[in-house]
Amino acid sequence: MSATTTATKVAATRVFNRSFTAIFLAYFLVNLALNMANNLATPYARDLGASPVVMGIVATGFTYGAIVFKLASAPAIDAFNRKWVLLAAVGVIAVATIGYALSSNVPTLITFRIIQGIGQAFTATTFVALAADTLPREKLAAGMGVFALGTAGATMLGAPIALNIQAATSYQFTFLTALIALVLGAVAVVLITAKQRERKKFRISLKGFIAPEAIPSALMQFFFMLAWTSVLSFIIVYGQSQGLGSDVGYFNTVYGLAIFATAPLGGRLTDRFGYFMLIPMLAFMSAALIVISFADDLPTLLIAAVLGALGYGAAGPVVRSITMSVVPKTRRGAASSTIFLASDIGQLVGPILGGVIISTLGYAAMYRIAPVYLVLALVLLLVSYRYWNRRAASVAETERATEAAEVEASKATAAQTAQVSQDRA
Repeated sequence: MSATTTATKVAATRVFNRSFTAIFLAYFLVNLALNMANNLATPYARDLGASPVVMGIVATGFTYGAIVFKLASAPAIDAFNRKWVLLAAVGVIAVATIGYALSSNVPTLITFRIIQGIGQAFTATTFVALAADTLPREKLAAGMGVFALGTAGATMLGAPIALNIQAATSYQFTFLTALIALVLGAVAVVLITAKQRERKKFRISLKGFIAPEAIPSALMQFFFMLAWTSVLSFIIVYGQSQGLGSDVGYFNTVYGLAIFATAPLGGRLTDRFGYFMLIPMLAFMSAALIVISFADDLPTLLIAAVLGALGYGAAGPVVRSITMSVVPKTRRGAASSTIFLASDIGQLVGPILGGVIISTLGYAAMYRIAPVYLVLALVLLLVSYRYWNRRAASVAETERATEAAEVEASKATAAQTAQVSQDRA
């Protein structure tokens, strides 16, 4: 085997290839802007006079637009150039971010949250599909774990940057700072080199929007988000109510730092030992929620952040890799849409339920009730485990057979061309 051939094969099985790196950079920058805006949305609504239930609606406002436009996002990313779909979506989020800076009341703020969701309906699904396209199937879980580090870095930096800038200046100036990150993210999107692939005709249909094979893993993500949105939506307000001020933003910093270890590790362990590795991740996620409910100082909250990274930080990428593994490459847009639809519904319902519980029982009770959702996720895991293994193996075998047939056909065509050339000579 020649050195060139060996190098090509190594590159084909490498996670951080050129295309993946460009996608990863864009993913980080866009998520940094989203994290800055999302972490300010709830306290901004509170300062505008919102109640806990209305704060929950503000926190979930983007999901209204995301759920509706998921109908178009899945067929769009399977039918059109994914790079340009992504760039347009980033532009929509930029409009929403400018709108936040201009908002002076809660209804206007919610309107721009919905507009952000329209953009996110396309960004989340397109990013995952593009990342999966660049990864070898045998390293899909590990690669998606690495890809999750883009979110980890954004989570780590987004909250403290936003809270400290806001404390020193204003909400408006901070939202415009987030806009700069979005512009840089758009530049990174332009640099993505997308592979040519078979495209489908754009048509909005249930089949193009939902991948039935991905429904079990999507339900798992739904339960995750029911539980974890209690952290995502209320941790800033909760920490400030405990007297932590802008220091509560360091919860996200420690969580993001911990994900740098847990997200890739979770993927590698799952590739090696199977989907039952999700069980300890569910346990860590539950522990994080319980610890938060007792936290009255920063160190305790930071312990919960580490537990959360060992839980949701590790489990989220694994569930996304399961979703990508049970469908053929031509259906990854629909599969990505399926799991993010479930995630959006979880993000919509979770904070509203959380707001109701907070209004009647308080923040601590809300965090102690949330692990019930993870018990349901555990039941789903036990029911779906064998199906995921069988389906992933079947899809992989079919793709290997198709690729082998294409190679043989290519060799036959080359031989025929060589023979014709010889005959003419």
